[in-house]
Amino acid sequence: METVAALVVTYNRLADLKKCLDTLRQQTRPLDAIFVVNNGSTDGTAEWLATQPGLAVTTQANLGGAGGFATGIDTAYRAGHTWVWCMDDDCLAAPDALAALLASPNLGPCIKNSMSVSVNSREELAFFVDRPHRAYRKVSDMTGVDLVYDVASFFNGTLVHADVIKTIGIPDKNLFIWGDEVEYMTRAQKNGFPIVTVPSSVFYHPASFDRDGIPWPAAWKQYYAVRNQRRVLQNQYGNTVGRLLFASWAAKATIKQATATRANRLYNFLLYGEATLDSLTNNFRKRPDTIRTLQFYNWRHK
Repeated sequence: METVAALVVTYNRLADLKKCLDTLRQQTRPLDAIFVVNNGSTDGTAEWLATQPGLAVTTQANLGGAGGFATGIDTAYRAGHTWVWCMDDDCLAAPDALAALLASPNLGPCIKNSMSVSVNSREELAFFVDRPHRAYRKVSDMTGVDLVYDVASFFNGTLVHADVIKTIGIPDKNLFIWGDEVEYMTRAQKNGFPIVTVPSSVFYHPASFDRDGIPWPAAWKQYYAVRNQRRVLQNQYGNTVGRLLFASWAAKATIKQATATRANRLYNFLLYGEATLDSLTNNFRKRPDTIRTLQFYNWRHK
């Protein structure tokens, strides 16, 4: 008998977490287990979770989304579940979201993603997707078909089969945030597992935004998006070609930051350069408080 475990990773968003868990408890196809990984929240999350029945809770230091999903997927997989349904704490699942995923065409071991719809506009996707011959912006771009191949918004209603986990392992916690989900997706593709979005399964999520335009000091997160891109390209094109493609892309992106007219371009330039150098020297140890550009920014803005 197939079993499905939900996995929610949370960090300092207790109000969102409560709403997310409510939608999981209301699924028309009841879940067999709900795992929650608390990434060291300081907003009362741990205390509230301790009062909740029916949850398997792991509390750890803040290891970012990558570390949270690495812990959670490993825990659910070791518990013997057939499928692990992964999501951030700001996701809201439609009542039949899980039932629709399970009722969609059988692809064997695979990854099936719910369609992520913006909470602000039910006609717009939460995450825009560009493919060589098709752009996905509206809900209508995905509806009308059973499956949309090679499109998925990890980890927002992402249903992963145990055989996929057995083959490709768990997310790399060293990636911390931003890019870890794409690296995991391309790792699955590299190993030949189908990845699809199921439009009949709906998740609601805050809309994505232009990461390059995030104001400082929050723009430090872009460090990880740049640094982790090398791993994505190497999954797609092999180690040597992927590394060369990353070096070329990162150099152009760094120069673009230096010549942009946007505010804080100095810090953006330094951040991109630091991320590029760290990636090429295989330095994946940095956490937010050790990013030198962020330290420099904070020193100048005491």
